[in-house]
Amino acid sequence: MEPFVLYSKNHPYLKVASWESKYPHLVVGMSTRTEQNRNYALHVGDDPKQVVTNRRGLTDSLSFPFESWTCGEQVHMDHIEIVEKSGRGKGRETRDSAFVDTDGLITDESDILLASFYADCVPLLFYCPDIDAIGVAHAGWKGTVANIGVSMIEKFMTLGADKKQILVVIGPAIGYCCYEIDDRVMEPLHRLLPDAYDQSILQKKGTDRYQLDLKKANRQLLMMEGIKEHQILVSERCTQCDDTLFFSHRREANSAGRMVAFIGKKKG
Repeated sequence: MEPFVLYSKNHPYLKVASWESKYPHLVVGMSTRTEQNRNYALHVGDDPKQVVTNRRGLTDSLSFPFESWTCGEQVHMDHIEIVEKSGRGKGRETRDSAFVDTDGLITDESDILLASFYADCVPLLFYCPDIDAIGVAHAGWKGTVANIGVSMIEKFMTLGADKKQILVVIGPAIGYCCYEIDDRVMEPLHRLLPDAYDQSILQKKGTDRYQLDLKKANRQLLMMEGIKEHQILVSERCTQCDDTLFFSHRREANSAGRMVAFIGKKKG
């Protein structure tokens, strides 16, 4: 069953309904481009005032204060920050104020909305019920090869999480149907996942061309780390196929906006 369900309330977004139902203090999901083509990232050429307006509208729909919006300056690597109360709100209005060179965020604090931006890359969202900690990681092919998902698991365990209880949802991203790569991407991924062809993560298309299932690659890396199949949910939604819900860098190149994947804990 598709874990990301469209929810229309003033500011439409996709929510992970099963998590929110089981853990009512969680808010977890991903924005869409429906109706207003709302972009949530502050890239060169974006209108900062409009982006902040979009962020405010989404936090209002989530019943979170805008001041809770917290994000990193993503660089397609594997650096992870633990967000304390003092880091709440970093990056909410300017890129310069975000966590520097950061693709993963973790917190056990309430009233902090962790946010991460996407236009084909894989969102990884985490919840550790035993320590009530949350996280989000940005996994493009570089982050996947850097094994950011496993780094997140390891970081949660340093905080006292039980690996057997860590939950992961892999969000909408470019699908196997649309993600064609070359040797530059294939070779480091194949070294990390030697069985990628047998597991239908990679398929050779022709000379120096391959199809890659990046969501399945991240799922397999998590399972190799000891996360069981029942602990992982995977979205079937493809960001390149669905131009009504998603931006896609592959489809729109530099004109693509960005969706935001988010997770937060409401105040008790």
